[in-house]
Amino acid sequence: MTIWEHIRLYEIIVLLYGLSLTFYFYDFVERNRKANRFAFWLLLFVFILQTIVLFSNIYLYGFFAMLNAIEGLYFYAWLILLVSIVVNYFFKIDLVVFIVNIIGFSMMVMSILTTASSEATSMTPVIIGDILLAHIVLAFIAYTLYTLSFAFATLYLLQFYLLKRKRWRELVKRIGNLAQLEKVSFYLTVFATPILLISLILGVLWAYTADDLFYWIDAKTVGSFVVIGIYSIIIYIRVRQKIIGKKIAKWNVIAFLFLFCNYLILSMLSNFHGL
Repeated sequence: MTIWEHIRLYEIIVLLYGLSLTFYFYDFVERNRKANRFAFWLLLFVFILQTIVLFSNIYLYGFFAMLNAIEGLYFYAWLILLVSIVVNYFFKIDLVVFIVNIIGFSMMVMSILTTASSEATSMTPVIIGDILLAHIVLAFIAYTLYTLSFAFATLYLLQFYLLKRKRWRELVKRIGNLAQLEKVSFYLTVFATPILLISLILGVLWAYTADDLFYWIDAKTVGSFVVIGIYSIIIYIRVRQKIIGKKIAKWNVIAFLFLFCNYLILSMLSNFHGL
């Protein structure tokens, strides 16, 4: 297996890894055991693929190949994945598994980018470009989910107003019931948040590997992390403090308005982000 075949396999691993993290986050928020099992089996499959690559490298190049920085990153990601699977299977500490695997995911992506950068061939820009493309696509998927969540939250507030004022009975019937609107809006937020987080991780790692100068204090970067923080607070108060209904819907609207400003206004102030 050539280095580029390895890298393509790494990209498949990263894709499955990110999907597993998304379902782990959903299970952590909603206590959904089906999501947990699906995430665990995805993670196990990722571990099997990583193990195949690891031991094929050991067979081809020798154990001491892991002493260099590139193989070290990959071995570190492999160990993190192994520990997280053990913790998940025996102890069921979901938050620990999610946080640990965010680190493992980051190390895996860094391993791909470092490998691509060290193998200075015509394929290097393609690999780095794939990571950038994944960053952009995942960001827009998250934005779309947040937009849908905002739409359902807005419908919730409208329905709440109509029911309270006892107006527009036909419109009330067409909008749907409050509980369903609130639940769909929340679920969309739950899925969008880890996807945006993964997108930000890919973007930061890409910026460090590419020639572009990266600034932690860049307006768009800071704004994106603030967006993650706001939506995380919404999820926290909804799950832990059991606050539902109109207050959560209003928070959702505010969060989306900040996201919209982050995309349109802060992009113009960004050092390397463009519209």
